[in-house]
Amino acid sequence: MENNRFISNDIFLGIFLAIFGIIFTIQATNFPAESSYLPILSGALLTAFSIVVLSFGISKTVKVRQGKADYTKQEIKKLPFIVWLTILLYVFAVDKIGFFVSSAVFLPLESMLFKQRKVLPIALTTVIILGFLYWMFVIQLKVSMPNGILF
Repeated sequence: MENNRFISNDIFLGIFLAIFGIIFTIQATNFPAESSYLPILSGALLTAFSIVVLSFGISKTVKVRQGKADYTKQEIKKLPFIVWLTILLYVFAVDKIGFFVSSAVFLPLESMLFKQRKVLPIALTTVIILGFLYWMFVIQLKVSMPNGILF
């Protein structure tokens, strides 16, 4: 692939998510007033984050075209597939061994895939996220999380 024809996939993703976020936000304004706050906020945040993704995509495209970066390497292209595969395994594991056990394995694994190697931040992040989810859904909202053979 010639560098002067390179267009980052983040540009396409950013445009798609921005359009989706705008449409979602507009549709959410038709909800009853008392229940429209969260959907409107979600749509607005999705739109804002999609603009960030779009700007990163433009930056990547400019860098590659100027010869300052190479985002076409095979290692970079494998990571999304590996992440997708781990998410798929996680979804199946939630049903078999339970939400909390699966998440306790999945979160550190994803952190390591994204080159985070420090054990303490990975462990703290996992404990804080799972603790918050347990507190929010199980204790406060009285919602049972998917149980498997372990927990």
